[in-house]
Amino acid sequence: MADPTEKKFRTKSGFGIPETLFITFLVLAMLGVAWVGRMAYLEGKKGETTKRNGEAWAKWLTQAGLDRGKAGYEPSECATGFLPVVVSAAPNEAAVETFSEAYVAPSPATTSAPVLNVPPVARKWGPCLNALIAQNGPMANYLNPFTQKPITVVPKCDMADRSLAGAMSLEKTVPTPPGSAVPLISSPLAESDSIESKMQIRITMCDKGAYPIRIAELEF
Repeated sequence: MADPTEKKFRTKSGFGIPETLFITFLVLAMLGVAWVGRMAYLEGKKGETTKRNGEAWAKWLTQAGLDRGKAGYEPSECATGFLPVVVSAAPNEAAVETFSEAYVAPSPATTSAPVLNVPPVARKWGPCLNALIAQNGPMANYLNPFTQKPITVVPKCDMADRSLAGAMSLEKTVPTPPGSAVPLISSPLAESDSIESKMQIRITMCDKGAYPIRIAELEF
């Protein structure tokens, strides 16, 4: 005969609502951790790619600094010296009037063709930069990892402007006279700056938060 005081417990099979909710929460938490980890990895990879882009530019500019003074250097837009002057052997009257101050009348003893004494024009950074990032340029394959577009050159990395992530800042450094309190003066390398002779360049890349990453200082 069964003991009337004996407690009986119902045996349950499977998961109840509390167990199901707990397991669902646990799975969602694990997925969230995995997603956050992957996002952190991708952002870190973009930052590393930005740094490698700057190192690639530094490598190219350093080598160019050694070779661009040689005859026949390509791309010619980045060579040292002056742009070649192409003058017609027989300029028309309008051309002679335009260059009236530089026009030199032909001398019978030398040649019958008029000559234009045009002053030399130094090569500029703008055309050199365009040649580097052109479709077939040596730096065309290096893209901004945050935008997947060609790297833009900006005056400086500014943390107040997050759109600068992945951009590059190029500065020219000029030594001051001996005894000066500041040994070097730096300023953004502008497209109108002359590259006729060798110069010192500082390369800085902008990370995800547009914080500056110092890459290198080199002679170009």
